[in-house]
Amino acid sequence: MKKSRGALQKEKMATELNEKIKKYKTIGIIEIAGYPSESFERIKKVFRDKADFVYANKVVIFNALNKAGYKLAEKVKEVKMPVLLLSNEDPFDIASEAMENSTFTKLKAGEISENEIVLPSGPTPFPPGPMLSQFSSIGVKTKNEGGKISIISDTTVVKKGEKVNEKIAGILSSMDIRPKELVLSIAYAYDGKTIFNKELMYTKKETYINDISRIFNAALKISVNGGIINKYSIKPIIKKIYIGVRFLSVNRNIVSSSNARDILAKAMNEANALNKVIGGK
Repeated sequence: MKKSRGALQKEKMATELNEKIKKYKTIGIIEIAGYPSESFERIKKVFRDKADFVYANKVVIFNALNKAGYKLAEKVKEVKMPVLLLSNEDPFDIASEAMENSTFTKLKAGEISENEIVLPSGPTPFPPGPMLSQFSSIGVKTKNEGGKISIISDTTVVKKGEKVNEKIAGILSSMDIRPKELVLSIAYAYDGKTIFNKELMYTKKETYINDISRIFNAALKISVNGGIINKYSIKPIIKKIYIGVRFLSVNRNIVSSSNARDILAKAMNEANALNKVIGGK
């Protein structure tokens, strides 16, 4: 069956993209749905010397990755509006830089707030008028101060995980409050060996270090207490045995060059205690 002009064009694009992909160590799939174009243009400038962004039809991206033999191709199906990120940087470094270059935007009615939103006390840009009733309707107490509406005290208007209603969204927008953090969403990345998902890449390094340290210390404790010898537990085990033997030898008055002072100190303490008892009589 003869292929349509469109199908042939997609095949050609997939082949060209496939050749381009092979030149990079890291392949990322960005979810661009819901990410404002102006924010994307800004982040592209941040990565100008570190990454190349490729816009292409979803089918073209899938075919290009599939032709390269990358299992990452299957992940394209999970992304609503994919854009390819091509780089020779480490996936985690890219994700870290994306987090460092986040922006903030306004919340729309119906969106879920990821954080608690508080209207701070103090003057607002609004003169007394219709906005007084607007503030009052969402439980914000105000007063007239210097010809402007002033909020009397910090007031929580949206709780974390709560849906923003139209009235609050309008007030936040009027006050130019931008509580929604926008971070470039790299849904998946492939470094030639492993496919990493967003949850893993966007975990902060401090969290990794703390988790690894906690797990290591727990494993070391089990090894030492269980007498399991390895290159990490050998010194603590020897130290534990030494302390135990020394404590036992001192208690049983088994004299050696390493514990003679301890036994002497013990004897003196016992003698002083006995002297006090005898003297007390």
